[in-house]
Amino acid sequence: MRWIHIDDIVELREGERARAARTVPANAEYLDRHFPGIPFVPQTLLIESMAQTAGILLGKTTRFERDVILAKIDRAEFAELARPGDALVIEAVLEDIREEGARASCRILRGDVEVGRATLVFALLTDRDADRLGARGFVFSGGLFGGLRPD
Repeated sequence: MRWIHIDDIVELREGERARAARTVPANAEYLDRHFPGIPFVPQTLLIESMAQTAGILLGKTTRFERDVILAKIDRAEFAELARPGDALVIEAVLEDIREEGARASCRILRGDVEVGRATLVFALLTDRDADRLGARGFVFSGGLFGGLRPD
């Protein structure tokens, strides 16, 4: 099962930056199991929100011609917890893009408060690598955010 950890792309400047919105659902299964009685979003899932936002930005920038996968979490820091009902904004800025991949700086905000930040490194897979890894269409299949994907 694949989980989507952003609700909508609210801004996308191809090759530059993207902003996504996410409201933490009160009924998310992971909230009950992480720390019973203390519901908050695990930081690994916050990183996933940042990776999805930056991955869509990178995909749009490369015209969705290559599969994008998260290759490395270069750095991640968290100062606040994200709790049920929190309205979050996820920002991603492309710092460097090359033939083989890209690096993005990301952060998550709750209002004016920074919840966390990370520097993420992505690989742009060749068709051969995507086939070998079973990753063809892994990220951009199914028309996720249909308006962003080319026809």
